[in-house]
Amino acid sequence: MPIEFPCVAVQESPQILTAIIPGPWLLKKTTPTWRIEDPKLGFQRMVNEDRARAIAVAVLDQQRTFPNAIVLATNIKVEHPSHCKVTLPDRVRFLVVDGQHRLWAQDSSAYEAPYICVIHFGLKEKEMAALFIEINDNQKRVPSSLRWDLFRLVRPGDEPSSVRAADLVYDLASSRKSALYQRIDLTGEQPKIELKQGSVAPAIQGLISGTRAPLSDVGYDVQLKVILDYVAAMRECDSDAWDEATSPLYGARVFRASMRLMPEIIAALEKKPAKCTATDFFKYLKKIDLETLDPDTIKAQQGSAGIKAIYLTLKEQVF
Repeated sequence: MPIEFPCVAVQESPQILTAIIPGPWLLKKTTPTWRIEDPKLGFQRMVNEDRARAIAVAVLDQQRTFPNAIVLATNIKVEHPSHCKVTLPDRVRFLVVDGQHRLWAQDSSAYEAPYICVIHFGLKEKEMAALFIEINDNQKRVPSSLRWDLFRLVRPGDEPSSVRAADLVYDLASSRKSALYQRIDLTGEQPKIELKQGSVAPAIQGLISGTRAPLSDVGYDVQLKVILDYVAAMRECDSDAWDEATSPLYGARVFRASMRLMPEIIAALEKKPAKCTATDFFKYLKKIDLETLDPDTIKAQQGSAGIKAIYLTLKEQVF
């Protein structure tokens, strides 16, 4: 049986419409791959189920909708919209070109979400494949630093530790008494600033969240004070090069590895975090042999495995 949905015509040839369609109905009519007849099987093969469920909890279960549209393609053509409504036949079948996880999240939520859809009509299978490649190959990922900065601005209630970490990084970068004053690229769009929020924020988050985090049970002011003192002690280890942004301690991987040492230094000091000072931290951090942090060696160590190797090197020197 044909059904009507609110829509807006984007262009006539090739025909593209923007429509608002309920998630449960859309799930029955979509597939993530044109070669699989069973939509559920197709989604289960291509979609990360844990990620889809997380989206369902964070968005749909809060009875929110997505601010961006999913992109669909189909081989059928429809009549031009009348009174801002489009009539879709029951036999219609859509290929999900972009937004598979957002759509499959509907399968894990009881909330019937309205989905904004950009629909390309009258495409052959080859044209659908070309559209898929065009959209997915040419997408530019949001810089991780900008994503962290958006946490500070949007302040999602389901990620409090991320919001707190972004707040702390912002204060580190904007406070004149900070050794990192104007030394953190908050959005990932300033190539002249080496240290990015995308590197600093995860390191800060590790200090404030989790059962073993040294700053999880103290207030914001104490968290900021301790981190400011710790970074001041790092600067003191190599002050001239730090100010010129050439110190190995200022590099992203070394910085993150150094922050991992803080819990162990606080434990060794046998003080409450609020009582720890920059001088206390410097007594340990000054033992770091800067010559072992050769930039070429650091660059050769990739990802989290590289950070762990640097951390173990620093830990051996400090303790």
